[in-house]
Amino acid sequence: MNTQEQIMDNLLNIDLEIIDAVRALHEGNWDSGTLKQQVGELLKFRDDMVEKLMSLKDDQGCGCGHDHG
Repeated sequence: MNTQEQIMDNLLNIDLEIIDAVRALHEGNWDSGTLKQQVGELLKFRDDMVEKLMSLKDDQGCGCGHDHG
């Protein structure tokens, strides 16, 4: 598994965690400060990983020889 695939796999796992936390918040009428904080931290971590993935994409390109930017 290359770096991009690993980051994409990690993003999927984070997305699933975010969904679980939001479901728990919804079931609890959005009352849990701890879960709200957890969602915020997961979203920040996810944003950082997306940034890293995009920087890798820019560095490596797709290899087709065309400029996709």
